[in-house]
Amino acid sequence: MDIHVLKTFVAVCELSGFSAAAHKLGFTQSTVSSQIRQLEKELNTVLFNRYYHKIELTSDGAIVLKHARDILESHEKMISEIHEMEQIEGTIRLAMSSSVCNRYFKEDFLRFKEKYPKIHLIVSESGTEQMFTMLQKNEVDLVFTLDNHIYNSEYIICAEREEDVYFISSAKNIIPSCEIKELGNQNFILTEKDMSYRKLLDQEFASRSIELNPVLEIGNPLQICELVKNSNFLSFLPDFIVEEYVKNKEIQRLNVKDCDIKVWTQLLVHKNKWISPALQAFIEYYSKVMLE
Repeated sequence: MDIHVLKTFVAVCELSGFSAAAHKLGFTQSTVSSQIRQLEKELNTVLFNRYYHKIELTSDGAIVLKHARDILESHEKMISEIHEMEQIEGTIRLAMSSSVCNRYFKEDFLRFKEKYPKIHLIVSESGTEQMFTMLQKNEVDLVFTLDNHIYNSEYIICAEREEDVYFISSAKNIIPSCEIKELGNQNFILTEKDMSYRKLLDQEFASRSIELNPVLEIGNPLQICELVKNSNFLSFLPDFIVEEYVKNKEIQRLNVKDCDIKVWTQLLVHKNKWISPALQAFIEYYSKVMLE
């Protein structure tokens, strides 16, 4: 039985709703609903009576809540005792995109390393499909995705957050509000094809029969920002990459009125993965960082 699912169930009970639990845990409401359905299927019972927008524990649900709290308390004590007996050490293999790496492996990593000096991290930068292939083959321990929202019963979502993503240009350019079709003849610098938000952008343009021909494709999003701020080129990047450039008035976000691409950062592990103390420490640390 998955500890993360039990935590979600207890949160729903204590906050009397799926939406409130999702907000507290940093999940989407659909993720919470899926996890509750997963638990009901595993236990072969109904945990909540649902009345319009209200929920109420069933008699079976009350029994599960009591035992879930006991299990979570025992789990926390077990982890605590293990941590007290020995300093956490081990190797963790991560798969993530360059954008996620740029975001989370700066000061956050230095603080993590100070707290857990004996944990060794190996990072592989790749696209989402390759990440999950590696996860299935146990070539990595967990993945940090930046893509559309992923829910699959094969994987456990440890943490997630929605990200803003924008078309950008140099702050020197005068570009009024526009529609996405007006960008088809512009010169773009983009990340590699089929990589996370680039893939979503290509799909959006293709759905409107608009051709997108970048003049440069390069993996490092910070290099893209450096090129965009001094040129007439456009790009499409998550806001956490460009926010410092926007603050410094080097880059501007474009108001593209009819584009609504949703991007999520998610931290996922395979459901059958043994969670070592080192991996647990990483998940707990970066789950908090993602919600800050």
